[in-house]
Amino acid sequence: MFMIIPLWIWIIVALLVLGIAAAALFSSYENKKLTVEHYKVESNKIPETFDGYRIVFLTDLHCAQFGEDNEELIRKIDECDPDVILVGGDMVISHESMDEEIPLSLMKRLAQKYQVYYADGNHELKLARNEEVFGVRYKDYIHNLKECGVHHMSNETIVIQSETGFISLTAFDLEKKYYQRFHVPQMPLSHMESVVGRSPGNIFHILLAHNPNYLKTYAQWGSNLVLSGHFHGGMIRIPKLGGVISPQFQIFPKYDAGEFYEGNTTMVLSRGLGNHSIKLRMFNEPEISCIELIKKRD
Repeated sequence: MFMIIPLWIWIIVALLVLGIAAAALFSSYENKKLTVEHYKVESNKIPETFDGYRIVFLTDLHCAQFGEDNEELIRKIDECDPDVILVGGDMVISHESMDEEIPLSLMKRLAQKYQVYYADGNHELKLARNEEVFGVRYKDYIHNLKECGVHHMSNETIVIQSETGFISLTAFDLEKKYYQRFHVPQMPLSHMESVVGRSPGNIFHILLAHNPNYLKTYAQWGSNLVLSGHFHGGMIRIPKLGGVISPQFQIFPKYDAGEFYEGNTTMVLSRGLGNHSIKLRMFNEPEISCIELIKKRD
């Protein structure tokens, strides 16, 4: 004997299936809709020779491709006419099946034209921590980056010089506990100073720190400009409410995408380029961040 299923149940099931299919198609479209976001950062600490200095910031590629061999991505970067390219990590995926040739090819082509500085995200650091799973793939990857002419940075500060002025750049690798899910532990200033030392002082200072949750600590430390990623824009963005969920399962995270301020510190938080476990983007286009430094005059 067959049970007769009411028509309204069939209608609901059909609508759910259609909704899921529509969301999947829209997300697939969004994942390829590459966008350049422009930012201007003003400070009286910026030297005259860095007035108008243009930075392209890339993060969270996760082995994605925009056109064959990332031709579309490279074309849009070239259109920004950057003075330097800063990379905020997670260009790879910490999975045995990852294809590191995709980010390596991109970095090689960019380093032929520009100075490229690369800091690690949580995926690179996971590769580094788990040699029993990934072998020496992290070491090989970093070696190949350097062979391509990329400046790989890890818990260190360098000076970027022009003929008559300079700014500084620090890369800060956050430990595993600062990426845990469902809970955001506090990060004291003393911890950051124990890892990267004290702030370089009264010069314009850029910090590459993958996780945006710790803007207050980054500001206390003395950063003028923080460049972060990690949150993928909150995956789904709702107008006027922002990103819905972070990779650490924070619902409507305080920091999702765009510009944020803490005292004299500006954070540019990129929506990132790719994704990994959950390949979902809605109203949340992949981002190239183009940042122009402006000398503030009294």
